[in-house]
Amino acid sequence: MNTILQFLHQSEGKIDACVDYTRPSLAIDILVLKEAFLAAKNRGIKLRYVTEITRDNISYCKQLMTMVDELRHLDAIKGNFYISETGYLAPATLHEAGKSAAQAIYSNVKEIIEHQKYVFETLWSKTIPAE
Repeated sequence: MNTILQFLHQSEGKIDACVDYTRPSLAIDILVLKEAFLAAKNRGIKLRYVTEITRDNISYCKQLMTMVDELRHLDAIKGNFYISETGYLAPATLHEAGKSAAQAIYSNVKEIIEHQKYVFETLWSKTIPAE
């Protein structure tokens, strides 16, 4: 959790997130994470968020829509990652329902960030707006 919070705090321009259907509830229910998203937005960070919107998480997604600049849906997302202008963060995919991942991968290697930006943009182009 500390790694995710630090990532959100250090970002300066934008954060792109691609997460599975279980993650929207964490962004709302874990208060410190919710506050970090809101603080980033208040600092002017542009937040784009892709997830699978389901019947089970739609109430969380509606709340997320007030916290991020853009929320979009994509069917069957597997895995989770965040990208900023200076970092790539991937919380472990295997996690207990309702809890944040215990492990994460972080990199500030330019080539990895650029590659993951490309992956995100490719997925983004296949999404539909949450509205």
